[in-house]
Parts: sequence; structure tokens; C-alpha cells
Amino acid sequence: MSPASRRLAASGETAHQVPAADEMIAEALLTATTDTLHNPHPDRPGPLPDARPLQIPDQESWALAKEPNRQPREVWSAPDRAADRPFQERPEPLSGDALVTAALRRGLPVDEAVTTSIRAAGRLDTSQWRSLCHSLMAHPETRRAGVAGAALVAQRVGLRELAWDLLRQLGPDDAARLAPAEYLRAGIAMASPDVARTAATWVRHGAVTDAPVLLELAKVLFIADEPALAAEALDAARHGAGLTERVQDSIEYLAPWIEKALRPAAPARVPTGHVSFAVLDYKAPDENVSSSNIGDTVQTIASLGHLLRHEGLRLHGDDAVAGPVRQLANRVRPEHVLAGPGADVELTLVQRDITRLDAVPENTWMLAFGWYMHSQFDLRFDFPFHENLQPLFVSFHLNKHAVLTPTAVDYLRAHGPIGCRDWTTVHLLLNAGVPAFFSGCLTTTIDTVFPAGFTPAPAGAPSVYVDTPVPEHDAGADTVTHLYPAVRHHPFARNVHDAVGLLDSYRERYSRVVTSRLHAFLPAWSIGADVDFRPRNDADIRFAGLLDADEADRRAMQDRIRDAVAPAMAKILAGASRDEVYATWAATVAPEVERALVVHAAPVAAPSGTCDVDGIVAGVRATRTVVEAVAPRAGTGTTLNVAVALDGNLRSQMEVVVAGVVRHTDRPVRVVALTRDHTAPDHERLAALFPEVTFEWYACDGIDYGSVLGMLKHITVATMDRLLLPELLPHLDRVLYHDLDALCVDDVADLYDTDLGGAPLAARPSISYNYRHGVGNVIRSTRLLKHDPAAARDLVRAMMRRHRYGYQGFNAGILLLDLEVMRADGFTAEFVPYAERYGLNDQDVLNAYAGSRYRVLDARWNAWPTQELVTEPGLIHWAGPVKPWHDDRYILLKEHWAAAESWLSARRA
Repeated sequence: MSPASRRLAASGETAHQVPAADEMIAEALLTATTDTLHNPHPDRPGPLPDARPLQIPDQESWALAKEPNRQPREVWSAPDRAADRPFQERPEPLSGDALVTAALRRGLPVDEAVTTSIRAAGRLDTSQWRSLCHSLMAHPETRRAGVAGAALVAQRVGLRELAWDLLRQLGPDDAARLAPAEYLRAGIAMASPDVARTAATWVRHGAVTDAPVLLELAKVLFIADEPALAAEALDAARHGAGLTERVQDSIEYLAPWIEKALRPAAPARVPTGHVSFAVLDYKAPDENVSSSNIGDTVQTIASLGHLLRHEGLRLHGDDAVAGPVRQLANRVRPEHVLAGPGADVELTLVQRDITRLDAVPENTWMLAFGWYMHSQFDLRFDFPFHENLQPLFVSFHLNKHAVLTPTAVDYLRAHGPIGCRDWTTVHLLLNAGVPAFFSGCLTTTIDTVFPAGFTPAPAGAPSVYVDTPVPEHDAGADTVTHLYPAVRHHPFARNVHDAVGLLDSYRERYSRVVTSRLHAFLPAWSIGADVDFRPRNDADIRFAGLLDADEADRRAMQDRIRDAVAPAMAKILAGASRDEVYATWAATVAPEVERALVVHAAPVAAPSGTCDVDGIVAGVRATRTVVEAVAPRAGTGTTLNVAVALDGNLRSQMEVVVAGVVRHTDRPVRVVALTRDHTAPDHERLAALFPEVTFEWYACDGIDYGSVLGMLKHITVATMDRLLLPELLPHLDRVLYHDLDALCVDDVADLYDTDLGGAPLAARPSISYNYRHGVGNVIRSTRLLKHDPAAARDLVRAMMRRHRYGYQGFNAGILLLDLEVMRADGFTAEFVPYAERYGLNDQDVLNAYAGSRYRVLDARWNAWPTQELVTEPGLIHWAGPVKPWHDDRYILLKEHWAAAESWLSARRA
């Protein structure tokens, strides 16, 4: 295997179990998996229906078009896309065991074999790899291999802090050999001040020589604002080992971006009296972020209609930009023209995802629409915009809380009110204190530059399916995709040309358009095509307010957007000051902001379902069995009330958990056990084993919470029963809930006595980058509600009303509960139905209740060996599918569990 394949950093993947392969064919398959097959559409994650090409006739050109206010259809026809792709067979992926075995057999040292194999595993079974790496870390002679491997796994699954904590243990020399790109990426993510210089030293002294790895270093250095160092790494990559054609292409793609950062161009001079206006394009230094979606250009065309409808404009600027915009100006429908004195407008192209590198003149206005959530190299969002841009936000979308930093919130407030494409964005922004309103989608107004006098598709014309499967009954239909790689490489003018031609074909060539894409549906509808919208997920939060809009609603949307933008645009073209433009904008949209506030403040109906909460509580209470301690402790201090929830599969684990509590405290202990599949012999066994403990047993057999769509695979429904605790225990004011995959290794009394200060519970915030944001977890939950879009909308609105901006999600494995506060809040009655209505698991329900109201626990009281370096734990929690009682897989700190089992064995003897 080449050094490149051993060290190249991989991007994140969805983890799942992969089957093992016959070791006899491991070598051949390993080579196949690490030498990626050529894919003519690498930006697509999976196969899409082949697009039948729509030819571009060349009988006429833009320059020859004479008909006023109308361009011939042929000039704007769709791009030619190859329809035939060769069949390509891919080998079945290898298991981690097979990958490591094959790497060792080829002679790699253990540490390189591990890191090489993790990269070769396109889909990562995290539990398998963690077990291997933890086992290696536990032995001094293989610790380095385990540390490096565990770091790569952590980086793949979004545990950025853990990745950096592990990688910096390697030291620069070992990091250069085992994980140079990952080391640099982790250090930049954690804002390490020296990591860029370390990488530069590697490049200059030849410590890293693989071309693909040097390319990765260049990317990360570039996005870390080190363009000079990035240029050095990129130059070294041109002469590095393992330089393939694909790597060479990527080098040449990145080079001009680095040059752009090294030698910024001076903004064009805007003559006095001219207005500077930005036109949005979609190129980016990250090839995976640079748009391959022609629908993005469709949005730009729609936005330009709001400029071009003003009469008497004289357009200036680079002809590569001004040229196609002038052609659009010739297409404006007469009924949408707004009278005015005219203006000279200087056009500047800016790139949506990295405006900071554009040469933007001062006081450049722009319409800011769509979303700005494309992270460059998975490290940086380029938001807010370039300081010289003055945006009017309309049809703005947001669903990644990571973008909504305090700086971004301040920026949006300063440039508000924000017109939002969907109600989800409205609620998110209002929750953050940003004035916002529902504008709807800008592409509904694209008819401004699509004249009404077109020739419709002839009788018998075929249907066209846009990024959606063709049913058998319509086998003669055409298929088209809006996603194709040429978009990211074509210049702005070509993409405008192709987008207009594609839309014209929808109304002139096809009898019907069927699509899953919002930016095919709404523009096709706007220009008069017969279109059928079939979204992949009706509950997609991007469609809130759009999917349920009927014909009249969409017409109102068009009018709302046009009426909102026109007065402010007129002020811009008249040369008004920044303050005057924003004052006009705010006054114009003020009624819509007031309407949004009313909608946002309206109460969300409490969820209901088939679950009779009062009946369930009464039934479980009736099973209460108290087994008093036969040898109660005489220790001072209040009793420690510890609650567990389990079914018959975790009997022995409950014993270990109780042992962990008992052996580390001298306080009296009461254990509240919510059980399924337990009977009197279980009660007797625990009482005999722990005579100093009082047990309070509740039978929860038969409770049905409905369809809990968010239940994790390694969790049982018994954990849901803890939601009943406040009502089951009216005689208790406080209880410590304790998962059965956790273990006390210190006196839990210190935790139990925590002052909650009126909070309903204490918990530890999640630390995974992918799960730490409360809003992000809510949005993730809505994706399971395809069957009930209304529930998805209600969940978002309910959480935005209930919790403050910026709250963090918490892990619910260890919770200190103030039962009195929870009873006063009516927690059980109100929130247990969330499981059925919204598909939330118990942790999600508890976060829905207390997401912004909980007291933060010290990390030592819920320490996660799989997610962090644990040093002085008080309570160890092995969250995830690998548990300390598993014999076939190792996990760090399982010796503590084994010690508790030994203590139990001695007690039984």
C-alpha cells in the first residue's frame, strides 16, 4: 500500500456494523477499498437516475437576440449531461479485524497498521474500533498504536476535544508519521497556537512526503488563515509521493484560492453616484462545499429579478457577471417593472460560502437568501459576511445551531429584521432575540424574468422527473438531476445560461414536472409549469410554511416578497444612506414581524396519545413493595435515594451498581427499582446481598409508551419508566437516577447533596460536537417524524418557546432529580406523551423538559471513557454499545467494574 493510502485523513461517515470477509481474500479487497474506484459524479453520495441530455442548440446567440423583453428558448436551454455511466462493481467492505490483519501481514508496524486500517474503513464500526484501540492503550508496549487509533476514531465521530487530547500525546515526530493531517485538523479545531508551525516544520524538513497528506495539510492551513504555509504545503504536494491524477486535480483546484488569500485583489473602484451591488455565486475552496446544484443559481436568478425590475438601470462591471445579468434584464415581464429615475449599478460577484476573500467595494448591497451553513473543510463557517457587504436578508434559512454564534446573532440583529424562507428559521431567530418574519421562498418570484408569452409543451409531451424515481406507469418519462459536477466548475455566466434553459424546458418541453427539490418545484410553479412536489420527507423542517402552502398562499408569498424588497431596493438605487435603507426595510416589514411574534408566542397544544399517564402511575404504585434494610446503617446524614430502571436482562448489573454505591459511602441507602420481568425471588436476592439497603420495588411490566422512534438500539424501553419517578415517589423530594452501565468509584454523597438552586435536575452537558447543541438535537428528532409533519413543526415551536437560545443538551445517564419541583411542574403528565407524539426517547424527553433549566454537574460525576480522557472519576459511565461486562470487547476502565464484581463475589462467599 502506498504511504498516501496509509495516512490520508478521511471525512466523517455514518457508523454501522460491517461484515467480516474471508481472510484469504483480505489483501486483494484491501487494495480495492483503499484505491477508490473512479466515480464520474463524486459529489453524489449515491446513484441518481440517469439524466437524459437536453441539447443546447447553437442557432442563435445572446448577441443576436432581437425580440425585446424576450430571449429565445434555445439560448437558455439546459446543459448537455452524459446519460450513460459504466457499471462499476465495488467490493464488499472489510471488517476492522480483516483490515488490521492484512496491514500487519504486509509488514506495517502495529501503530501504522491501526491508523491505516481505520482510514481504509470507509464506514466505521465505532464500537469495534474503540475496543481494539482501548485494548492497545491498556498495554505500554502498544499504547501509542491505541492512542493514535482512538484519536482517529474520535475525530471521525465528532469528539474534537478527545481527538486533540489523544493526538498531542504522540509528540510531533510520531504525529508526523502516524496522523499528520488529523493532528493539524484537531489542533486547529481546538485553537492550539503552535500546531500550524509544527505542520510547517514537517513540510520544510520532509517529515511528511505523501502528496495526498500534504494536500490535506494545505487545506487546513488555508482555512486557518495561514495561506503562506498552505502554499508551501501545496507546492510540496506537487512533488510528493503517491501523486495521482485526482490528487493533482485537487491541488490545481485549491491553488488559486490560496493565491487569492495570499495576494488579495483590490476592490473595483465604484464611480461617484454609482451603486455597488453584489451577485451571489457558489464557488468555494472546499470542493465538497462548492455547489454542484444548479438550483442554487436558480435562487440567484430569482434574487436578481428584484433589482432588474426597477426601470432604467445601467449595469456595469466585469462582463462575465454584467453580461448574463443584462440578458436577464431583457427578460423582465412588463407587469413587474417599477418606474423610477434609473441608476448606474456596479455588479460584483461574491461567493456565498467565503465572501471574506472577495474583492468587495465599500457599501456594497446584496440580497442575502438561502443558507450559509457550509463549513469549509469541516472547520469554519464563513459567516458573518465580508465587512463591506450590506445585506438585506430575505428567504434566509438556518438549521445548524453551530452557525448561530453570539457574533452571528449580533450581526443578524444589526442587519434585521430577517426575512426567513421557513417558519423553523423564524422560530430559531426569534428565540435568539433576532427580529424575524416569514417571507417565504425567493424562487416563487422568479417569474419576473420569465416572460409570459411562451409556447407551452405540445400535447403528448412527456413528463420529467427531477431527482425523484420514475414510476413504472410513466416509463416513457424523462429524468433530470439538478446535481451534477460541472456546476461547480462552470463560470457564473454558463450556470445562469443553463439554469434558465432548464427552467424554460420545464414549461415548454414537458407536460408535467415531478420533483423532490424545493428549488425545482417553486420556480417551475412560478413560471407556469405543471409541477408535482414530492419531498422525500414531509416533515423536513426546511419546508415549514412552504409544504402546506396552497396556490393562494404561494401567490401571497410572491406579493409579500416583492412588496417587502421593492421600497428598500428603491432607496438603494437612489443612493440613500445605510441607515435610511435599513429604516425603510424595518418599517416595510414591521407588520410581518408583529405577525411572526404572535405566531411564535402562541401556545403549542399539549401532546396527547393513547398512553393513560394517570392510569399507568396508579397501576405501578399499586405494585409498590418495600423491603426494609435488616441491618440499617447508623451513619449520619440523610438517606441516599438512588433509582434504577431495568428489565430481566440486567439483574446482575443492578447488583454491581448497588455495590458501587454501598461500598463507597457510609450513609444510609435506599434503592428505588423500576423493574420489568422481576419477581419476589429477585427482591429476596438483593435484600440478602445488601442487608444495609432498603429496597423499594415497582413493577412496570406492560407499560406501553407508544412508538418511541428515537429509542437507541442498545437501550431497552425500561429506561422510559424513570419518567414516572416524580409521581411514583410522592414521599421523596430528591432521588439520584443511576444508569446500569455506570459505576460509583467514590462517595456519591457529595453528588447527592448538590444544591440545585431551584432547578428541576442536575446533569452533565453532552460533549460530542454532534450532540452538544440542544436545538440541533431537536431538529435531529424531527427527521424521524416523516409520518407526521405537524408534529415536527410543533416540536420545534414548543422547544423554541420553552428554552432559551444556546442551551446545551445533556446526558441523562446520571441525574440528580428534584422531585418536588418536577411534581410542581406537572412533568410526568405533560412530558410522558412526548414519547408517543414526537417519538422521543427518555433522554430526549428529559431534555425537552429541562434543556435550559438544569444545574450542570461536575464532569467527574458522569465520566465517559469513550468520549474523553478520564483522570479522577467519581462515577464512571460506559455510555454506548460496548459495556464493561462484555467479555468479547475491551473498554477503558472496565477493571473498576471487575473490582466491583470481585467485591460482590467476596460478599456472597
